[in-house]
Amino acid sequence: MIRLASAPLKALYIALALLLLSPLSAWAGQLAIIIDDIGYNLKAGQRTIALPGAYTLALLPATPHSRTLAELAHQNGKELMLHAPMANMGGLALGPGGLTREQTRAEFTARLRHSLDSLPHIQGVNNHMGSALTPLATPMGWVMDEIGKRALYFVDSRTTAASRGYEVARAYGLKAAERDVFLDHSRESDDITAQLKHAIDIAQKRGQAIAIGHPYPETLAALEAAQPLLKASGVRLVPASALAQKPAPGNGHCPIPPPLLRPVILAHSPVPPKAVWWQDINTGYEQREPLEKHNINKRG
Repeated sequence: MIRLASAPLKALYIALALLLLSPLSAWAGQLAIIIDDIGYNLKAGQRTIALPGAYTLALLPATPHSRTLAELAHQNGKELMLHAPMANMGGLALGPGGLTREQTRAEFTARLRHSLDSLPHIQGVNNHMGSALTPLATPMGWVMDEIGKRALYFVDSRTTAASRGYEVARAYGLKAAERDVFLDHSRESDDITAQLKHAIDIAQKRGQAIAIGHPYPETLAALEAAQPLLKASGVRLVPASALAQKPAPGNGHCPIPPPLLRPVILAHSPVPPKAVWWQDINTGYEQREPLEKHNINKRG
């Protein structure tokens, strides 16, 4: 005589079966591909919007076609970001909305607000150039303060290895992510395909990856032909917001305490009264100037 499983055991079997049959189990990883510099070239923008799949478009502010392309992309289900121009080490022109270290906080914030307000349907922000600005915690804190008020996410394009954009975004508690691969440093078709395969490989091994490309004809041609490659790899194309994660409380991602937790002194501590607990903690972070020194938590 066969005994029927108990009710809790039946529920466990059903849950396990649903998990195994879930569509998510078929994916080997997730890949977000952001196409930067949208707004100057209408035809290139339209071709980008026509790409099959969940590509994310990063639009430059106050460019001739940015609003038109933003509306068209939104109608076609594409996710949109502000591609915020930031000062670079090469002294290249920033164009409208450029953010620099020489600006006062009021000037800096006014420019950023204008750029954000100029584009509809924006869900996130990434940096355009920025090798001279993203290593600086203070102005990047101004960026995060403003986009945090709008519940936007931030992707650090990592145009320099010294960038602190992702770190500052996490310190502000924002949803954030970092670029893993640039697709088109070289515009040779074979090189672009090789970089796309590299991004897919990272997604398979780590579970997710973010790649950034530009609306060059060579890049768009490679992406138009990418569907069989993505399907064969088992990697799912997702919008950038799907990979931007908010730091969990207490997981060690934030090297400074939020304002509501300051100042705090450990009970029965021998430290002088003016000392605060986070000054003596070995956080394990790479040795460099602490974010607190740059007053990134100060509002106003």
